[in-house]
Amino acid sequence: MRKRATHANEEADVNITPLLDIVFILLIFFIVTATFLREKGIDVRTPEDSEKDDTVVPPPALLLAVQEDGFVRVNNVRVIDPGSVKPVVQEFVAREPQGVVLVSAAPDSESGTAVQVMDQAQDGGAPAVSLALQKEE
Repeated sequence: MRKRATHANEEADVNITPLLDIVFILLIFFIVTATFLREKGIDVRTPEDSEKDDTVVPPPALLLAVQEDGFVRVNNVRVIDPGSVKPVVQEFVAREPQGVVLVSAAPDSESGTAVQVMDQAQDGGAPAVSLALQKEE
């Protein structure tokens, strides 16, 4: 006896609806259980357009210039290591409580050094720390 092929013309059907249901359920689960962190970054403040007022006296400033070699020049007078910025800033804040700290980074200096100097200045108690890029000559 010979067997007849009864299913020769029928195509196999793949039902992907349950797969899509599972994928959407997992997507919703991961979205609901995810935690989003807000990391503290560098606060960049740009100057606003305003009229110059000659009666305003700028606060005293401490200039910390980050050099290409990784050292920090304090008020263009002395050179210190980036790790010893905190005591310098503490002394400045003790002398000038309303003073600001200006961090000026050389174009070829490493960004990590500038960030380390800014962190040290904030740890030293500076009320305001600003970052600027030195002009190339």
